[in-house]
Amino acid sequence: MRFKFLIFVLILLFFFTLLFDRNSFSTEKRSEVPRQGGTYRRPLEFNPKTLDPALSVDIHAVTVIQQIFDGLVQFDKDLNIIPAIAKSWKVSPDGLIYTFFLREGAKFHNGREVTAEDFIYSFTRIIDPKTKSPAAYLLEKVVGFKEFPEGKISNVKGLRAIDKYTFEIKLTEPYSPFLSILGMNKFKVLPKEEVERSEILFWKSPVGTGPFKFVSMKEGEEIVLEANPDYFEGRPFLDKIILKIFHGAPREEIFRRFREGDLEDSFIPFKDVEEIIKSKQYIFFQKPILSLRFYGMNTQTKPLNLKKVRKAINLAIPKEEIGKDILKGMAHLTNGIIPLGMPGYQRGKVSFGYQPEKANELLREAGHPEGKGLLPIEFWSAAKAELAVKELEMLKTHLAKIGITLNIQYETNWPKFQELLSLKKAPMFMYAWYADFPDPDNFLGILFHSKSKYNYTAYHNPEVDRLLDKARGERDYLKRMEMYRKIEEIILDDAPIVPMVNHLFQMVYQPYVRGVEVSTLGGPYIPMKKIWLKK
Repeated sequence: MRFKFLIFVLILLFFFTLLFDRNSFSTEKRSEVPRQGGTYRRPLEFNPKTLDPALSVDIHAVTVIQQIFDGLVQFDKDLNIIPAIAKSWKVSPDGLIYTFFLREGAKFHNGREVTAEDFIYSFTRIIDPKTKSPAAYLLEKVVGFKEFPEGKISNVKGLRAIDKYTFEIKLTEPYSPFLSILGMNKFKVLPKEEVERSEILFWKSPVGTGPFKFVSMKEGEEIVLEANPDYFEGRPFLDKIILKIFHGAPREEIFRRFREGDLEDSFIPFKDVEEIIKSKQYIFFQKPILSLRFYGMNTQTKPLNLKKVRKAINLAIPKEEIGKDILKGMAHLTNGIIPLGMPGYQRGKVSFGYQPEKANELLREAGHPEGKGLLPIEFWSAAKAELAVKELEMLKTHLAKIGITLNIQYETNWPKFQELLSLKKAPMFMYAWYADFPDPDNFLGILFHSKSKYNYTAYHNPEVDRLLDKARGERDYLKRMEMYRKIEEIILDDAPIVPMVNHLFQMVYQPYVRGVEVSTLGGPYIPMKKIWLKK
């Protein structure tokens, strides 16, 4: 039965890929020989808050971090876990001990060889409360995780160097997503001497092992990287990458700059997608990615602390109208949290739909008939592109029909917007989460576990916490997926968010760009080391 189920899943994913993928394998033609040289100019919609992997909190930082740093493992374009600095590994039968065999000769950008001790330092630094890493909780099952921050032990016992090139991680209990988690952008190896020489500035001048070295950053303008000639997989084809920073996700401006020849790739305004496909002037990529854009609600802020008010908001939003009139069908509308294409995804299990009459009824039951007694709710967005503004105006109009007034605010400076969310100062907000690793825990656990740093809705349901903790230790795949489906249903019934869309990765490339590979993790995980320019 399990074998048949897995075959069924693979068939579904195959047809799913056929439905949405366009040119998603590689722009490189078999008869062409890759060329070395050239500068690649790539847009960033926001200025990254930090380039320190242990502290990164946004996809804009990940886009850069993925080029500068490496971890033990990485994902290929099909999301298989493949070697990075660990050339191989083994897991004990009880699922508690992970042993990684490191490559000999892999070097940091300062020329020093990477050893097992560097991974001990990098992982310990994440666990150390002084670092304040948002990824620390992902290592909570490592032996010594609790004792080390309390000062009871001088080192994390579950992190051990067996020899110079053998690194061992020991867990207190099985943790099914663990190997995938190690492929995340957070768990890169760092050189202690560079971090501790000036830790405050390391995030501005990072040193890693990746295919590209950090050169410079003009905050708010651009980040420059150059090829690493000593990269353990071989020198990348490109000489240099310049990441041009825009603010507020102005896709129309980015696309204009692309058409003028100032960028090698660009996001595409929804209104221009069909024209781009038909013209064939540029190389067009489209691929479904593991993501969720939603409207978040701070469950500790009045009146959003009332479940019936949150449900009423869900019921008052015309998703189909937004999808048709604004998004033009270029994103997948969703009522769930686990995205389309992710294991555990279920279609239509819990669906509010557009029901304004029911929304009014819920507001009456909550003690606010027709919105009486409700103060205006601040709604924050980092995106201020034309379509984002139109969508939020439509949202505002429809909520006004049931008596809820939105005061829409824009903060296009990404670190400031992120700070608003982290400090729980945004009563409502528009946010998108992109998968760091291909597992439902990356959405349900990271966005909704009460201990998660990314729980910007301040959602807390003890039963959800309990089930999430249990699911992480479940080694039976089918049981585990069923547990995540149940967790999703509970969260959706509590309604801390309004799920809106799963994104499609849509990018346009200059006709001379070759070697692009895109996985369902999306743009930040594109291996720039494989790209080359035919010109």
